[in-house]
Amino acid sequence: MSRGITIIAIIAVSISLGILILSLAGDKDGLNIPQDNGTHTGFPAWHPPLEGYNDESLGATIIFSVIVLAICAYFTFKWTSQVPEEFKTTFIDKNINKTSTIEFDRLIAWYATFTSLTGLTFFTLDVGKMWVTTGVLHNAIEVMILYAVHQGGSVKSSSFPAWIIIYVLITTALSLYLSWPADALWFKMQGLVLDYTLVIQFSRIFFGTCKGIGDESHRLFDVENPDRTTSGDSNRSENDDVRDKSVGYFLPRYTLLLVFAAFAHIFGNVIVTIWSFEIVSYILFAFSSCVSFPLYTYFVYLDTHTVAMRPAQKYIVVPDSDKLKVTLVVLSAIFLSFLTAKISVVSQDHNN
Repeated sequence: MSRGITIIAIIAVSISLGILILSLAGDKDGLNIPQDNGTHTGFPAWHPPLEGYNDESLGATIIFSVIVLAICAYFTFKWTSQVPEEFKTTFIDKNINKTSTIEFDRLIAWYATFTSLTGLTFFTLDVGKMWVTTGVLHNAIEVMILYAVHQGGSVKSSSFPAWIIIYVLITTALSLYLSWPADALWFKMQGLVLDYTLVIQFSRIFFGTCKGIGDESHRLFDVENPDRTTSGDSNRSENDDVRDKSVGYFLPRYTLLLVFAAFAHIFGNVIVTIWSFEIVSYILFAFSSCVSFPLYTYFVYLDTHTVAMRPAQKYIVVPDSDKLKVTLVVLSAIFLSFLTAKISVVSQDHNN
């Protein structure tokens, strides 16, 4: 995308966002939403009263998601603990700066860990002010993942820890001290911005990697059995030996798993935002993590179990961090977040 087109897109999205915000400002009456109490604590929860909210299906889905995410976290940490040099993948930017993907993969492990924790508190406390104490950690990891992508795959920075602490404190403070429904709306909106940004950035990674590398194949190895013996002549070529050890072919387009994972997560979040009066929305929201994080985990498995076949290289192309393009990405995510809120208000008006 040329610089001129990017500027035009920024202006168009900004105007659309302004119109959308003005439209939402006129929907204040739609924010008069009744508030339910938590399932176990009795404290106010961030959702309206729902018929069947204590349904066994919802509780079972939440517990199942907690277990699935814990398993995903375990294997992701395991696969990134010791990665042989030949299996390592490299992030590469437009300036040919290279960074190992291991740090990014471990962020995904922490992402699964903290999301599992938020699921546990969702089940025990319900979603509300008390839940924010863990929910904000889930969002903080998303910020770290986005920052890593922006920085070419690394979160190493002298100032970033301060910024992430400020983000956590501001997000938590507003969520704790604003009144209903502003507290829930604030946390939901900023969370949607992060989720939409993940989808956009991972999509940029996918298209950039496919464009930069194409369809060059990679070989999939069984890292956990590196000493598996093979039969045949010891003078065979290296490629023949690789063929015997491989457990399948693979393409650089495995980055599409990141897109699918982020999309599954935002799908559940959008569904529960728009149809907040429907119990099935909360079940789908909880179950979406059971789809999203196994996809993330599968990405890490492939990332740490593949080796490039010459002349192919194990590169993942990170998005261009040009300020104009980053501005467009952020504005687009904010616009989509407000659009989701607008659709939610319309849906609730119709429900009432």
